[in-house]
Amino acid sequence: MVAGRILGWVLIAVALLLASGDAVLALGPGDHAGIMTGDIWMLLAGRAALPGPMPESIGAMLLSWPAWAAIGPAGIALVAICRPRRRRFRFRRPA
Repeated sequence: MVAGRILGWVLIAVALLLASGDAVLALGPGDHAGIMTGDIWMLLAGRAALPGPMPESIGAMLLSWPAWAAIGPAGIALVAICRPRRRRFRFRRPA
């Protein structure tokens, strides 16, 4: 559970860095070419993603999103799923 929370916070931090980089690119002169998830995939995997069986598959749709929009919700979900549970004990009085 702790490893999941740490990974979730790391993903949120990476998404914030990617969003700030995207904002800096948007403020610059000229054409705005954002940081896409497909670009991050190519950097990490070393090759382009293989196309799915359908032309507009979910994978192709996710790879065309901005990178922060795909990584951020994954980090938020990991933090929410791996949060510590509060245990409530009920003590009953003997009758």
